Amino acid sequence: MVEEHGQSGVIACPVHPDNPRIQQVSVLYAARGPRLLRPVPVLTAATRLAWTGTACGALGAAAILTGAAIGGGAVGPSLIAGAICLAYALAFYGWAAARRARLRLIERGRPEAMAVWQAAWYCDLCDGVFFRPGTFGHGAMAEGAGGMMIGDDVVLTLAAFHRLVWQAAGYGRPLGRLVG
Repeated sequence: MVEEHGQSGVIACPVHPDNPRIQQVSVLYAARGPRLLRPVPVLTAATRLAWTGTACGALGAAAILTGAAIGGGAVGPSLIAGAICLAYALAFYGWAAARRARLRLIERGRPEAMAVWQAAWYCDLCDGVFFRPGTFGHGAMAEGAGGMMIGDDVVLTLAAFHRLVWQAAGYGRPLGRLVG
């Protein structure tokens, strides 16, 4: 018997039907936050990268202007230092743009990822994830990540569940090495 927001229902693990400690993945993640149950990739904002690029660009411009103001033998080294700083500025701006594009991709795939993630249940004895019977239609089987079949009687490893959520959202391959 599982209590969820005041409603009770009978949810049984396909492998351990007598296990009373069945939790929704979303509840488990809120309580413990295991990495493999994260529904979406976590990326920090690109704003810091852009500001770092701006600082590098300003430093490069200052180096070039300082060398020009001093003149003589300082022009060559200041041009080199300024060019290196400007190259770093462009690299930081490119990194920030790539980060922003990735964040847009994540936001676009979030509804599909959350639909799969919120439909899943966790069995602590299996250390695996399963779905309520009928989630994929009456007796239906769905094809998940890597061609694995997912149905009413299948318990997925956490890594396989992670891949399934990421595949549903279109994120591509999960970051890092996952076993399962």
